[in-house]
Amino acid sequence: MIRNLTPRQHAVDGVLGTLLVVLCLPFTANGAWIQPWILAGMGSIIVLRRVSPALALTMAWVFSLVQMGFGLPPNLYNVAILAVVYTTARYGERWVRWYGLGSAIAGGIVASAYMVFVMLAGPPVSVADITILTFSTVAGSVAGIVVLGLSWTLGQLMRTAAAARIAGYERYQAQLQQRRAESATIVEQERNRIARDMHDVVAHSLAVVIAQADGARYVHKGDADALGGTLETVSETARQALGDVRLLLSELRHEQDSGPQPTLGDVPDLVSRMRSAGLTVAYTEIGTARPVPAGRQIAVYRILQEALTNALHHGDRSAPVDVVLRWSDPSVELVVENAVPEQVEGPPAVGVSRGHGLPGMRERATLAGGTLAIDAPRPGRFRIHATVPVAG
Repeated sequence: MIRNLTPRQHAVDGVLGTLLVVLCLPFTANGAWIQPWILAGMGSIIVLRRVSPALALTMAWVFSLVQMGFGLPPNLYNVAILAVVYTTARYGERWVRWYGLGSAIAGGIVASAYMVFVMLAGPPVSVADITILTFSTVAGSVAGIVVLGLSWTLGQLMRTAAAARIAGYERYQAQLQQRRAESATIVEQERNRIARDMHDVVAHSLAVVIAQADGARYVHKGDADALGGTLETVSETARQALGDVRLLLSELRHEQDSGPQPTLGDVPDLVSRMRSAGLTVAYTEIGTARPVPAGRQIAVYRILQEALTNALHHGDRSAPVDVVLRWSDPSVELVVENAVPEQVEGPPAVGVSRGHGLPGMRERATLAGGTLAIDAPRPGRFRIHATVPVAG
């Protein structure tokens, strides 16, 4: 029955009610003594219409019946009734909306009968008078119902539009939460895949370190040159293993199945497989290859693998895919650029893509200490540019 409004809404309704009283006051100056009181009542229902639509509609009925009881003609302040009928449909509960619709129908009939039989004509004296009055009443009732019904219908439409906006916002929030959850799941899955790759690398490196150290203790006693070579192997292997361990941000390792790990030396084989799958690949290697920790080799390899897979599934196969592997002193750069169909306008926006490939590539580059950029150098092209440091 009572709705909670903000102070601003209370202020707006108070101003509108006061404005109605001020504007209509000159039209009540020469009327009956009851007119100012009816005007004050109509102003009050404007103030209360959003606080309690049912109470405001009931008050509108009371003041209208008082107006008709004193034989007063319609006045400008009766527009408040339209506002109240609108409010019952816009803000009222189910029964209040039906109350407003019923009042619109009954109000149109009552107002028409009042105007015809009380204000415009006296009691009928002939059959012709009865016919004319009946026709006038019906026509006036239809007009009154249409006017009041339009107010009610407009309120119902505004209510439906507001509900649709709220539902749309709730769907947007639900989709946003779903995408965030999917993104978190993608990152977690990618971390697990990285842990599986790194498991074999680190385990192999530590096994080499242990074997070389044990061999140095028992085999190379008194042989300084052999001992030095062994310790150098231990040092280099441990250094690379330490660099790989640094790639793990937390305890990512779970039970993993062992298996061979790809390296940059396997890139030509990957390119050959993609060509056999129907993808035209133009592969170029610039610069002199340098030693790269195994973990970073895996990262570059997996990024290239995912980029070529995306080009195969989503790109324009009629155009070649340009792959450039560029070596420099501090880093190794991988650039993969391919054509996309005309209806695809550049890469998906960051954080919006629902696929797993792009977040996975970005996660691998980040954990390898590098960066990954996704852009469209020109219309109809899609490019992935990854940079991974060589030294750890």
